[in-house]
Amino acid sequence: MARGTVISARTHHARRRVSILLAGAVAVGISGCGLIEGGGEPSSTTTHAPLTTTTTTEPSSSSSTSTTSGSSKNPPSGNSILTESRQYMAATNNVTIEGTLYDEERDLTVTLRAEGSTGGLLSTSKKAGISRTTLSIPGGGSLETIAVGTDHFVKVDKAWLEVMQAPDDSPMRKNTGRWIKVPFEDSPMDAYRPQTLLQQTFYGKSLTPFDAKQSPASYETLDGQETYRVAIRKADNARGGERILWVSTEPGKPAPIRLSYGEGDRQSVLEYSRWGSSRENWKKPAGAKTLEDLSSGDL
Repeated sequence: MARGTVISARTHHARRRVSILLAGAVAVGISGCGLIEGGGEPSSTTTHAPLTTTTTTEPSSSSSTSTTSGSSKNPPSGNSILTESRQYMAATNNVTIEGTLYDEERDLTVTLRAEGSTGGLLSTSKKAGISRTTLSIPGGGSLETIAVGTDHFVKVDKAWLEVMQAPDDSPMRKNTGRWIKVPFEDSPMDAYRPQTLLQQTFYGKSLTPFDAKQSPASYETLDGQETYRVAIRKADNARGGERILWVSTEPGKPAPIRLSYGEGDRQSVLEYSRWGSSRENWKKPAGAKTLEDLSSGDL
């Protein structure tokens, strides 16, 4: 096989892998695009409408962990809640994101924990912020990343590479269990930073103004706490279905609490916590080896 063919195949494999793992959560309805390619540029949120009440549809029973609150008051519109929530996210320096993502291709659930800087959600820069993310799969496989500004690092174990079907010639197969520094430009680790996860979930093409306007809201009790429940619906009826977002009703702090989509064993759930109080002081791993040509397909 020609070298150009090998490179093309591995590039396609890299894009497919990221899409498989995270596209459902962060780029629902963006046809053919995964996390790195999908979502588009973050849209400006400099103009914000205040939360106003309106009559909305009754909540569906898509989440087994929540119940209707029985409140007789009308909630704000879904559009208002989403606008205020994005404003809150953009003004908050850090967050912890954790939960599970269903991988349809392999019929397994990936566990994610990402903690650290949001890096400025309305900025396209990847230079700011410190964060750490861990992905784990059944059987003990794991992938860990640390981002310290423009320095991105990754560490994987053998089980991860086997389950994720990394190429036989992946340089990571000779470097399992050790920290590897990857190139900043087109970093395969950028996909897992909290900043990117939030940008590609709540901004740009993943959640357009048209989507927000047709996303109904209601009050719902989640784990004993009254929340806003917003059913995010794509205006273009793209594949991916409805995402359910729960948002805090605390005055002045409309923080996302939980995002859910899918059903049963194929459900994906991400929880957002410690807004403004998450850790973001990790150091660069000592003794990390540099690999200049590492791509997502090698992982």
